[in-house]
Parts: sequence; C-alpha cells; structure tokens
Amino acid sequence: MADEGTAQTLVTIGAWLQLIFFIIFFIYGGWNLVTLLPWMADPLFFLIFGIFFILSAGLYLIYGIFGIIFTILWFRWKGDIPGHKTGLLVTSILGLFLAGGLPGLLVLIGAVIYPSEA
Repeated sequence: MADEGTAQTLVTIGAWLQLIFFIIFFIYGGWNLVTLLPWMADPLFFLIFGIFFILSAGLYLIYGIFGIIFTILWFRWKGDIPGHKTGLLVTSILGLFLAGGLPGLLVLIGAVIYPSEA
C-alpha cells in the first residue's frame, strides 16, 4: 500500500500538469479564433470551414476552463486528501474526459491509493 506522501505527490503532479494543459488549451483555442477572423469575410469559406474552426476553438476554450477549475481545486485539496477524497475522485474522473487525461488519471490514482483510516 502506498503512503500519504505518494498520494499527495501524485495529486500535486496532476495539478501542475493540468495547469500546463490549461495554458496549452487556452493558447490553441485563442489562436484558432484569431487566425479565423480574416477569413470570416468570405461566406463560402465560413460555410465550409468556419463552423468547424469555431467549434474546435470553443471546445479547447471549454477544456481550458474546466482545466483551471480542476487545477485550483486540486492545489487546494492536496494537503487534505481524506477530507476531499470524494471531490478528488469526482473531479479526476471528469478531468479524464474534459481537461486532459493524464492529469486526471494521476489525481485519480493519488486519491485511490491514499491509505484509509482503519
């Protein structure tokens, strides 16, 4: 069985990785929107490609929003894993799908392996 330090380390690494993913998602999503602006004047281009680029940029921005929320929560909860174990489990499972899989997986493992109070 793992000790408390290992679980806290996994949650901390997951939070830092999530912060990096947040930055990447926001930069990429914003860049998609900025590069699309000059092409919006062409109605044919907008009908063919514009909607795809707007949806793609919007998804990355949504991933970024979830990512920063999870990052803040995980940094606040890493010191008190037993008190926030349910929150860590829920946000890590959501993080697997909504904000980058690896950080969510690390936090999930950290929350699961934390020794129970027996």
